[in-house]
Amino acid sequence: MIPVLIRLENRNDGKPQTWWTPPKPGTDKEDPEYLKWLLAKIYFRSSDLNRYSLCAHFARAHGVGESFGVAAYRNLPNAHPILRLLQPHIQGIVPVNVQARVIFMNPEEGGFSMFLGVGDETRKVFDNYYKQFCYEELLFPKGVEDRGVKDIPEYLHRDDMMANWKIIESYVIEMVGLAYLSDEDVQKDEEIQNFCKEIVENGFRRFENGAGFPKSLSTKEKLIELLTAIIFNFSFYHASVNFQTFTYSFAPNFPTCMRMAPPNQDEVITMDRILDTLPVGEIAFLGYNVAYNLGVYSPIERFFLGDAAEDKLGIIGENMAVAPEQEACIRRMAERMRELKVKIDARNVGRYLKYDLLSPDNVPLTTQT
Repeated sequence: MIPVLIRLENRNDGKPQTWWTPPKPGTDKEDPEYLKWLLAKIYFRSSDLNRYSLCAHFARAHGVGESFGVAAYRNLPNAHPILRLLQPHIQGIVPVNVQARVIFMNPEEGGFSMFLGVGDETRKVFDNYYKQFCYEELLFPKGVEDRGVKDIPEYLHRDDMMANWKIIESYVIEMVGLAYLSDEDVQKDEEIQNFCKEIVENGFRRFENGAGFPKSLSTKEKLIELLTAIIFNFSFYHASVNFQTFTYSFAPNFPTCMRMAPPNQDEVITMDRILDTLPVGEIAFLGYNVAYNLGVYSPIERFFLGDAAEDKLGIIGENMAVAPEQEACIRRMAERMRELKVKIDARNVGRYLKYDLLSPDNVPLTTQT
């Protein structure tokens, strides 16, 4: 995509919005026309970083996921086959989120208000995001269709996410098939019905129509869809937004905040103006430190595929399945993922920059960071 226009506005002081366009080809890099476009892009990147960190990452992956974890633990007993299916993916979400809220979201502790552009308005950002959030956002194939990106060539993120979605879906189909022989079995399962009800009435009670989540389930198909979305959100979606945070470790590329308000339309932009706008060294270092720590694996991380050389434990060691038929389902899923890993490795041969972010051996089972 090629940007052709950027609109900037500063609502804090009531100044009017401004419109910035690219310089003519061949414009000298010291020319104010070139520098004003550069500054506009930096403002955009900073705003996008704030949206990405708070909305795409924490609100979408962590916040939404916590509702599923709490609902599962409150309504599904240890012996329930669906809790055993979800356990490797929901474990850890509550303490991780509590820690994030205490340290990062709390203005009294500094947290994000120290280095993100939203300052103390973190909760307002979350409110604005959740006003448009709905259940269908968790359904990745539908998102591909709705955004019209199904046929874009070399869209590796879409290809890998779709491939992993299909593997997770096949796995869930098999596991649900072992637990429920018919739609009627799903309807009669009071515990799974209470699980869905809890998500709507408590997890998303402030949302219109429970954010579109099903309050009850009448078919195996809808149960499979919901469980696939939950597992995918905890694992592959979270990995896709968490483990590439190194991109904002260099402040001029992705500044966490800007020290000056957006310029007036007729302001002459100089390099000094740009440097005075970028965060100070201490804030840039803090942003780098957070980016680095979010982008590395936790020591307790567990992955879909294990690798003894890297001391990774795969899902076989984490599952709560007790029946041979259940373990066979897990092993078939792992085999499909190994086949996908081979394809991804082959695709990356000869590439200047390989894309293996969503290779199953690099994707943790749950949300730890």
